[in-house]
Amino acid sequence: MNLPRKTPFVASCLLTSLLIAAGAGTKVASSVESFLIDPSKPYVYLEVDHLGPRKPLRDGEPDTGVWLRLRNNCTLPVVIIASGVPAESADEALWVEDEVVPNRPSTGTESMGSGVGYQSGQEDLTDIFLSPNMNEAEVRGAEDAIKHRPQSAGRNEGVKRPHGYNDGYQPGPQMLKVIPSGGEVRFSVPVNHVSETWHFEIPFRLALPNKSRIRPPYSYVACYQNDLKENHGKAVESMPTTH
Repeated sequence: MNLPRKTPFVASCLLTSLLIAAGAGTKVASSVESFLIDPSKPYVYLEVDHLGPRKPLRDGEPDTGVWLRLRNNCTLPVVIIASGVPAESADEALWVEDEVVPNRPSTGTESMGSGVGYQSGQEDLTDIFLSPNMNEAEVRGAEDAIKHRPQSAGRNEGVKRPHGYNDGYQPGPQMLKVIPSGGEVRFSVPVNHVSETWHFEIPFRLALPNKSRIRPPYSYVACYQNDLKENHGKAVESMPTTH
């Protein structure tokens, strides 16, 4: 039989395929490591500094704020929209453009990636689409659910979702602010920009030149009340949700 003479060839092909796959995996890992400064954290993320007094920038705002750091953890610069008025230092902003968005109505179940299927080896990617940005129909549905939700001790009764610092509700001139690789921007938002029923999102783009007519992608980083509770649990439990 010719099988014994073919077996080494088959084994060699299998070994070559495994080596190619391993090499490809190594290249991907190497690319990720070369893109991230700290591989244990996202390439852009928010870090909550503290809750405390804050000077209102618009009428009707509470005088308590959430103080944050927007960190660029990648080797490329990113750009956001922020206050046009200079702050005390280059890595500060009086405000950063944000959007206050209703939370997705709870379905009573927790599912990574909002039920999105994935193949073997993609497990670490499932949280990319967890609680994604919602379209206008979903926003209206979420707000309708809030209006008809049974209230607990009147906590959210009569509460209206505030406008973020976007869509003409900015408290001053807008300017592009580039965050260099490894850099950060310190800023604050009114404490009512996050609650049990809504969160805020900060849009950003990679600060790469685009000379074509192809629209470049953008992303956002979000902050939920649970993110505040992780480090400031007691303060969050007692903080006001309205002004």
